[in-house]
Amino acid sequence: MENILIVLAAGKSSRFGGYPKAFCRLNGQTNVAHTVSLAHQYFSKVYVVVNEETYRSGIPEMPETDIISIVTGQGDADSLLKALTQIWKKEPFIHTVTLCWGDAVFFDAEPFRVMLDHSVHWDTPAPALVGCCLDESPYAWFDTEGCIIRRSHFRGQDGICSRGLHDQSLFAFHVEQIVSYLERYKNYLGLDRYDPNSYDASRGEMRLLDSFSYFYEQPDLHPVEYRLLPEGRVRSFNTTDELQTVIEELRAFRNVGERHAQDCNFLRRDGKRCTSNGF
Repeated sequence: MENILIVLAAGKSSRFGGYPKAFCRLNGQTNVAHTVSLAHQYFSKVYVVVNEETYRSGIPEMPETDIISIVTGQGDADSLLKALTQIWKKEPFIHTVTLCWGDAVFFDAEPFRVMLDHSVHWDTPAPALVGCCLDESPYAWFDTEGCIIRRSHFRGQDGICSRGLHDQSLFAFHVEQIVSYLERYKNYLGLDRYDPNSYDASRGEMRLLDSFSYFYEQPDLHPVEYRLLPEGRVRSFNTTDELQTVIEELRAFRNVGERHAQDCNFLRRDGKRCTSNGF
């Protein structure tokens, strides 16, 4: 069975001046190409989903990657639903997929490895698993009950959280189940009465994190669950200044890793035994 990753890079990046954040450059390559290069270590197939405007503007080729374009603009959950519906037609036998947001910056492949391991051992009726960490001052955070997500909160809308459980832009889904749940949520919001190939911001948005609260509140639906991921491996940005900060953090992270590798190689050449941690 194939391990499939969906990189959902279909946002309009309105807070970033309309330029797709997934295609900003990180040290010589686009963010999405950087993500795909890390993900190929653990996934046999990668789909990159973009909006029609981005697709028409020209997408740089990425080896062993399928590009899908969708009409977007009604929120990330609506984009996810459209993407999964298209991919399900191509891959009718898939049961579980992993998804990451295309604008997230992954410092290394470890979040993918850990999330994939969680999904391999996933034997609960939850429609989704959310990869999370405890973050300082998160822009969104979850109320939980054991490993269950009860409600999503957002900075500004729900105040400020000094430290909270926050998603790391990485999810796993039971495809048939989450498609059914999202279609029901879309009906609840009244967005299913519109032409899916059109959008209008005045209709409202279908946001994925909001859908988690909705699922929990429905007595006949299963709530979403979360799993912990390694901390400090994923960043986000909304301004050019924040992007520059992320680039600098990524360089620092890589430099530490390179120095660690050099130290390990020196010890090996010196004839000393290395432990499983490298020393």
